Amino acid sequence: MISLTLLKSTGHGAPAQTVSVFPDEVHEGEMLWVDAESPTAQELADLKNRFGLDDYAIEDVVHRNQRPKLEEYGKNVFAVIHVPDVKNRKSGIIELFVFFQKNWIITIHSDDSELIHSIDSRIRARGLSPLTTAPSPDLFFYVFLDFAVDAYYPILDDVEERLEDLDKQAITTFKTRVRRMENVVSIVTTIGGVRRKLMNLRRSLTPTRDMLGMVMRGAVPFVADSNLRSFRDVYDHSFQLLETIDNDRDRTSDVRDLYISLHSASTDNTIKVLTLVAT
Repeated sequence: MISLTLLKSTGHGAPAQTVSVFPDEVHEGEMLWVDAESPTAQELADLKNRFGLDDYAIEDVVHRNQRPKLEEYGKNVFAVIHVPDVKNRKSGIIELFVFFQKNWIITIHSDDSELIHSIDSRIRARGLSPLTTAPSPDLFFYVFLDFAVDAYYPILDDVEERLEDLDKQAITTFKTRVRRMENVVSIVTTIGGVRRKLMNLRRSLTPTRDMLGMVMRGAVPFVADSNLRSFRDVYDHSFQLLETIDNDRDRTSDVRDLYISLHSASTDNTIKVLTLVAT
């Protein structure tokens, strides 16, 4: 399904409105947003021909499972954004494919996306203000990156809460020395799951930070120098998040080692008791 939204400068009617057909021309002070949800092969072919999209980029869209990246293909820019998604306490990654040029931007995704709904609601209410009064694809691209990077925060907050609980359980286990043997395997397995989640988040966030670094170096066409300050905020957030991920991974190692030590101590005590009984 393809949706078309025409954004206009503030003060010229509604900041964003749905259009039913592709406009013949996008005028100065306007920008076209094309959103394709689970597009068919024919719809992708139509977009490719209409906007001159590169064959290799379309191939990435079709095959999916791409790392976050940013590439220039002739007359337009192609990007892959990973958006963390949490459903029923299980986190996953949604791939968002983005093409943009000077007066249009295309987003492609496989499923109904909360990110798309959030951004759609924002631009219909106030366009891209307070960033700008005139819509521009580079700032629209920034908004997508900003939403995507911010989506990591609640996941890491949940991870840190779980680590706090595991810390408290370790202290309780150490003090009471109750059911060490029964709990340790389950808890160490839980810690392993937390570590895997952190590793997956890092695998997505590291190339996202690198992509933002390309933007900050001025290496991306159609991104105005005057708008780099906005990207700097997201770039800084990505660094902060990566530091948090690394710190949390260190904490999981500490908690895991503590539980293993408790388990070993319990085993040693049991052996000592059995030895005394035997003698």
